[in-house]
Amino acid sequence: MKDVGGSLDIADAGQVFLRLAHGLAAAVWVGGGAYYLLAVRPNIRSRNDEASRALGVEVQREFGEWAAVATIVMIASGVILMFERLSGGQGTTVYVALLAIKVLAAVAAFWMTGVLRPSRGISRRRRTGKLDTAWLVLGLSIAAFLIGALLTTLYPADIG
Repeated sequence: MKDVGGSLDIADAGQVFLRLAHGLAAAVWVGGGAYYLLAVRPNIRSRNDEASRALGVEVQREFGEWAAVATIVMIASGVILMFERLSGGQGTTVYVALLAIKVLAAVAAFWMTGVLRPSRGISRRRRTGKLDTAWLVLGLSIAAFLIGALLTTLYPADIG
């Protein structure tokens, strides 16, 4: 809701903050995954020594902490924003269908990385066949990010 001067009220400012937090958390997920797959992992594999492998494990551990926080932020802000959108009358069939696909892609990515599963310590993932789980996680994350951008474009927020 706008006040007389056209500035944001507290509810609008909160909505902007939630959208910013949601977008930044998603950027951490997608950007971190892409950086690891495109820069860190190829470098570790090309060196193929114990020190590089140890560095890779440490990088995954450190990023895992960031990814866990980003996951909590995305889920919390996403649930609030979803209820805000649906209660505001923007819950069309297309919106709900796209949102469901986005949520399924994100939850699948979270699950595959272990963020939503109890930790059993650090384990090395093995490639089975030609499917590389890390690339699948990145693809699902990008899909969720793009669907979020599409939803924001198709159903812009009424802020300020």
